[in-house]
Amino acid sequence: MHNNKLLFGTAGVPNSTPKKNSPIEGVKRIHELGLDCMQLEFAHGVRMKEEISSGLRKISYELGVPLTSHGPYYINLNAREQDKIDSSVERIIQTAKISDLCGAESMTFHAAFYMKDSPFDVFDLVEKSMNVIEERLSRLDIEIELRPELTGKTSQFGSLEELISLTKNVESCRPCMDFSHLFARTGKFNTEQEFDEVLGVLQNELSQEALQNMHIHISGISTNSKGDLKHLNLSDSKFDWKALLRSLKKFNCAGYMICNSPNLEEDALMLKEYYQTLA
Repeated sequence: MHNNKLLFGTAGVPNSTPKKNSPIEGVKRIHELGLDCMQLEFAHGVRMKEEISSGLRKISYELGVPLTSHGPYYINLNAREQDKIDSSVERIIQTAKISDLCGAESMTFHAAFYMKDSPFDVFDLVEKSMNVIEERLSRLDIEIELRPELTGKTSQFGSLEELISLTKNVESCRPCMDFSHLFARTGKFNTEQEFDEVLGVLQNELSQEALQNMHIHISGISTNSKGDLKHLNLSDSKFDWKALLRSLKKFNCAGYMICNSPNLEEDALMLKEYYQTLA
């Protein structure tokens, strides 16, 4: 990620794309809409024909629309059975392979569930798996940023603190900052001052470079006492996205801003338009 601004895009192919199941058409649509990037969603498994991945790499390069990716949902590096952990590691590696073929530079995934274990033990296990993944990817000569996502439920591994520690301990690891999840997870971090605080922590703990190279998720969100999450459109949610953008601007943040509201490109455009009004 080598530019000095925020790039706005969608989590998956925009809804208004004529062929909704074609990521290549999705990239063209992103470009038509005046958005900047797109995230490939491998939520339900990592399958993609080779000609599609090479076609994606080509169109992404030609149109100047960089790609990120999101791994499958059924990854759990703290599963009860070792073979489930092994297959989670495999899924992450498969996602990285395909993402790399498509030319994506940053890939995110939900790393683990606590399963009633101590977060400290889970952290150690996740770190161990991440080191294995990093080692295997470097042998395959695949360079991609591995970004465990900041998760929205307290039953999931992926608090801000955990992601910062993991980033310090595993070289190819960076956080995927889902600010809507942070708000849902903690019940706070929804004012400009609090967003400043989070960005200050990233800056101090990780470096200014961490703010120049972000992978952010954003959407409207609703949450209840059970921690159930529902992604909403920004205007239907209490999440203060304008305050977040002001804060990101103030800290001179750059990177990918991926919108996963149900209306995808409408909110992504709304984010971009508001961001452009900020001095």
